[in-house]
Amino acid sequence: MTSREKSAKRTAGTRVRGALRNATTSLTVRCLLIVLAYILAMAGLLHVTNQLANEELKRTSPYIEMFDDGSTMMQTDDFQQMGSQVSHPSALLVFDGEGKLLFSTSQKVAQKITAKELPLIAGDEDDGSVYVMLDRTDARGRTVHEINLCKPEPTSDGYAISVKSTCTYLSDGTIVGGDLFGDKTRLTKREMSLLQGVYSRRMMIAKHSYKNEKGQRRILVLLSPTESGKDFRAAVDRSNTYRIAAVPIAVALTVLAIAVLARVVRKSTRPLDRAIDARRSGVGNAPDPSDMPVELRHTYEDFLRLMAELDQAQDDKRRMIADVSHDLKTPLSVIRGYAQAFEDGRVPQESTEKYLHAIAAKADLACELIDSLQFFAKTDHPSYQATLENRDLCEDLRLMLIDKQPDIEQAGGTLVVELPERPIRACADVELLRRAVSNVIDNAYKHNPRGVTIRVACAPTRNGALVSIADDGQGVPTDIREHAFEPFVTSNKARSAGKGTGLGLAIASTCMQVQGGTISFAGRPEVPYSTEVLMTLPPAQKD
Repeated sequence: MTSREKSAKRTAGTRVRGALRNATTSLTVRCLLIVLAYILAMAGLLHVTNQLANEELKRTSPYIEMFDDGSTMMQTDDFQQMGSQVSHPSALLVFDGEGKLLFSTSQKVAQKITAKELPLIAGDEDDGSVYVMLDRTDARGRTVHEINLCKPEPTSDGYAISVKSTCTYLSDGTIVGGDLFGDKTRLTKREMSLLQGVYSRRMMIAKHSYKNEKGQRRILVLLSPTESGKDFRAAVDRSNTYRIAAVPIAVALTVLAIAVLARVVRKSTRPLDRAIDARRSGVGNAPDPSDMPVELRHTYEDFLRLMAELDQAQDDKRRMIADVSHDLKTPLSVIRGYAQAFEDGRVPQESTEKYLHAIAAKADLACELIDSLQFFAKTDHPSYQATLENRDLCEDLRLMLIDKQPDIEQAGGTLVVELPERPIRACADVELLRRAVSNVIDNAYKHNPRGVTIRVACAPTRNGALVSIADDGQGVPTDIREHAFEPFVTSNKARSAGKGTGLGLAIASTCMQVQGGTISFAGRPEVPYSTEVLMTLPPAQKD
């Protein structure tokens, strides 16, 4: 076996073990097994109940139609199985075609029924023939009993009944006509009773002839009690007692199944509960996801990711508070120091204007930071809603750049505008777009040496519109680029005063997200530009 085949075999084995582990830890599989066990238990209960109820009815009054010619027990001469269908005081006898007794559930009854009496017992033959009894009154006013051996014959219209042989006899047993019993001239009282299906005062008798799978003739004789209506109702009541007794058992099985299901579900969620407790108390480690049921692993992994995001959010909040405190402390310290100098009268007359100018500059910086922080907090809140309109981006950008050009020129920069004459329409909030574009442009000329060139372009896309702002400055360091759109991220690691608040690109990102757009750095800016920021906006809505 090659190493590749061995590796494939190990991989297959690992997958099989993983599948088996998932199956054994699957909540669905466990619940299905419990439900299956419940169904089997209920089916068993119903089967046993019906068996007991039917046995009660069989004991009361079994009937010959219970025995189906096509059943396995009759075709294979399974006499024991056939005998199990009746119980005392009923009896079952089986004879072969010659009248020889093959089986009997009662030796006492077997001794009293002879082969000669079999043709006289009411029932049917293996060819489908049946005895039909008729009583009539003759011309002399005597009661005449007529026995016809009839057989259904198929016809084009269905079936016709043909009489194969007949016999008429009087109430005293004298045969007055017919060839059914050959040369016999008189019937005994017992023979007449058998013909009428009566074995004794309390027992009925019937026969059924059939052939087994080997074509051998069998004659089945069934004796059953003659029950009154009262006895039959009592038997029905007893059979119903079994069904009624099954109800509390079924209820108990249902309650047990529900309790087991609830326990399995609770046990399956315990790892998640432990993870929540560990998170709440800060003590202990979160359980391994493999300990969870397959169905809950995705939820558990989402929970772990959510907890990680909350941890990150807490870290971001702490960092933001620290950064805001640091950025406010520097200008406020300067303001406080200069104000204290004025209060103590230690500011020379010739330096008064310089000190006042410094206080104003630091106050402007603190106000700018507070305004930016307030705007960021407002737009970053989930309840904030942008005022979206169908806008001509080219026209809006021209107006924005007219206001922005003096600031760029004052910083020694050059503005290049590449906007088409035709309208480019998109769905946008013009104020949020203005803030985003302004912050990106400010970031370009404030964090680059004098003489930087800034290009602003706009183009339609298949999914809306694209605004591009590029500059040929010193570029954004790779370690800064990955987090540039997060709050308080600047290239000034010392966070010296006057080097920016670190909120400009974060606010721009929030402004674009609220509008349903995006903002990102281009992977390969167009030459000669070193940095390019791409902002996308969704297409204009149809009127």
